[in-house]
Amino acid sequence: MRLRSRARLAAAIALFVSASFAASPAAHAQGNVSTVMEIGGSKLAVSPQEMRALSALGNLARATQSARQDRALADARRVANSRDARFALALYELEIGNRRGDDVMRAAALDVLIASPLTRPDRLVGHLAARGQIAYRAGDFDTAGALWGRLAELTPADPDALANLAQVLLAQQDAAGAMDLLTRAIAARTALGQPVAEGWYRQRLSIAQQGQLVAPGVDAARALVGAYPTRENWRIALVTYRQLVAAEGALEIDLFRLTREVGVLTQAAEYQRMTQLLNEAGEPREAKAVLAEGTQRGLLDAATSPTREIIAEVERAIARVRPGVARAEQPSAAGMQVRLGVARLNAGQRSEAEAAFRAAAGDPAGGRYTDLGFFWLAWLARR
Repeated sequence: MRLRSRARLAAAIALFVSASFAASPAAHAQGNVSTVMEIGGSKLAVSPQEMRALSALGNLARATQSARQDRALADARRVANSRDARFALALYELEIGNRRGDDVMRAAALDVLIASPLTRPDRLVGHLAARGQIAYRAGDFDTAGALWGRLAELTPADPDALANLAQVLLAQQDAAGAMDLLTRAIAARTALGQPVAEGWYRQRLSIAQQGQLVAPGVDAARALVGAYPTRENWRIALVTYRQLVAAEGALEIDLFRLTREVGVLTQAAEYQRMTQLLNEAGEPREAKAVLAEGTQRGLLDAATSPTREIIAEVERAIARVRPGVARAEQPSAAGMQVRLGVARLNAGQRSEAEAAFRAAAGDPAGGRYTDLGFFWLAWLARR
């Protein structure tokens, strides 16, 4: 996932530094000559020697002659001993490092600026973001986490800060922590009235799958198709959902029915599994229709195993069907509402189908069928 926020801006834009110099009356009164150096909006007291070296460096900060810059850097580093001089030097090093794309120089300069009490709060945020990005790119996740954690504390409503910190926790194999941060990032962006990137929703679901986080994963699957109901996202959401909740029995059948209706039943093994489940549940005619669809789509070959054997099983089951014979496991009350909704939908009764799906989605005792009710409603909303 691409890192975002001020870190990207700080990495791309060179720091604009202007400096002016003036003698300090207070220093003259004390017998110690110093110079007031104004740089980056800060007034700094430096010695004449420091001022000369820093002034020379400042004049070359935007130059293209790296050899001259290096000599000026060496001179400034040799004489910059005071707190204020080291701060000014770090500002120049950051600008030069930005222009050169030199992360080693940038990191050292940012470390000084982050630790300095002279750094203004509004600048500190950008420094933390940029230094965290450098550490993250270098694989130093502990440092990146510490810096971006501090940034998140300073800007708790910044969705990008939360999302970037989530990447660190994910790299450190903390799936639960990463999930929490990314969920908060999505909520923060939504609260700001800004669009949430599709990648955030998809990564949230991916994290849940990797960490086997069932409840957060269910929420992530629902959120993904609610926000970005593309065919690919429906496939990702329903397959991941099935894996996370370990669907079986009636629920697995009804989940396959939804997957088929949405048009994202795409693998031969899925058609074979759905057919066998339906056949075992006393629905051989529906099983035969599923087989026919898989064959028509070129996913199944009726002449090869195991499809050949499955077809034979279904035909035998159809021959044994007797009217009035009770069928296999029935779902919960919410599940019956889902099945009623499917029947109404197949009969062309959309409003009645929506009512049934809504009843399932709102059933506090509906279990996983509340999720199916939601998924059906989300699907209908886009039809």
